[in-house]
Amino acid sequence: MRKNCKPAVKPSAAAAVAMATRKLRAFKNWMKSQHVECSDALDVVVTTNSSAVSVRALCDLNVGDLVATIPKESCLTVKTSGARQMIEESELEGILALAVVIMYERSLGPLSPWFGYLQLIPYSEPIPLLWSLSQIDSLLAGTELHKENSSFMPIDVGLTMQIVKDDKALIYEDWKECIEPLLTSVSLQLKAEHFGVKEYLAAKSLIASRSFEIDDYHGCGMVPLADL
Repeated sequence: MRKNCKPAVKPSAAAAVAMATRKLRAFKNWMKSQHVECSDALDVVVTTNSSAVSVRALCDLNVGDLVATIPKESCLTVKTSGARQMIEESELEGILALAVVIMYERSLGPLSPWFGYLQLIPYSEPIPLLWSLSQIDSLLAGTELHKENSSFMPIDVGLTMQIVKDDKALIYEDWKECIEPLLTSVSLQLKAEHFGVKEYLAAKSLIASRSFEIDDYHGCGMVPLADL
């Protein structure tokens, strides 16, 4: 007997915009709860042609104008995250520690104090580390990275790809040495599906594209609103 199997249907552009609008509304409610203030000179909107969230100026701005007030307690850092004790006991630092923070808070879902923020930003950013060979060939053509790798000769895609592979290998070594042991800890009870290599790469892509150096105490962290 033949079964009727309907193919998965991608959401329409209108549905994607509607979903992004709901997420943005949730984020704005989260900002209020965290005492994050956005100037009337700015407008956080959903772009209708791409369903992306962007921040626009509604008037001319001058250097020194205050456009937002963001409490440090609302920033996602090692010091503010529920993963702080686990990270400090494991002696993790810097970007690696912040990546664990992002993975940990994401693993909590709606229970995370930063859920309203995390549900708005993308899962990952398309940085070169996550690109395919064809993307490296087309998107890096003519850039300084290609020039440096080819000694100003015709583009050496193979060498560029090898550099990306080497970087990924180093990231895997970091994950294997520093993060995998956390998954084997009975006391921590972390769910492996939230702390894999894929999730680690995704977190690092967000850090590379969005993080800020906050201060000496907090170090590097994610700053909601400022990173949109």
